Amino acid sequence: MNKAHLVSLIQKIKSRPAIGGVIITAFYFFGIVGIMSDNKDWFIEKTAFNLSLSFLILMVYQERYSLSLLWGFLFCYLIGFSAEYLGVNFGLIFGDYIYPETLGPQLGGVPMIIGINWFLITFCVAAIVFHFRTNIVFKVLLATLLTVLIDILIEPVAMELNFWNWDKNEIPVQNYVGWAIISLLIYSFYAVVKLPLRNKMALILLIWQVIFFASLNLFLVM
Repeated sequence: MNKAHLVSLIQKIKSRPAIGGVIITAFYFFGIVGIMSDNKDWFIEKTAFNLSLSFLILMVYQERYSLSLLWGFLFCYLIGFSAEYLGVNFGLIFGDYIYPETLGPQLGGVPMIIGINWFLITFCVAAIVFHFRTNIVFKVLLATLLTVLIDILIEPVAMELNFWNWDKNEIPVQNYVGWAIISLLIYSFYAVVKLPLRNKMALILLIWQVIFFASLNLFLVM
């Protein structure tokens, strides 16, 4: 397949958001079902792939590509990854925890995919909240709050699925304070660079992330 055919294929897919919606729905729905089945280990091992696929679909359906999008991604990835590195190696920002090998290749004890995860969450939240007709400071604070609430859903499931492990198996309050600080910095940067946020997959991806962790909290953790 030459470059022209590839571009044409991407444009066709991009013009049909139902395709992306079906793929995301299928992966997250069967991920929930699979993790609650006897084959849970196989599905858990595919988490990094699922995050990578989610990122790819999100970018395919991005309405506008620009330098500000690139800067936003790089800032989010680097600050998210750096914060995780400080947490894993020095107990700073989030607290004392470690990453097993569940989420794939690591650098300095931190999975390479974790920066992608930070971007997926913050981009999707910003894509919704930043379109509200209100003060930008309020939007940044609201986005930060929603991100911390999402992490409250994520943490118990992450421990259950061995994504990461907290010291003494206790999630410290410090973790949520850390999430608030890092999220606030990321959303503030998004606001400064005017990150292009029109994306046909952001809402459905965020909804399925919430459904995924809420469902596993209900049926797996409790």
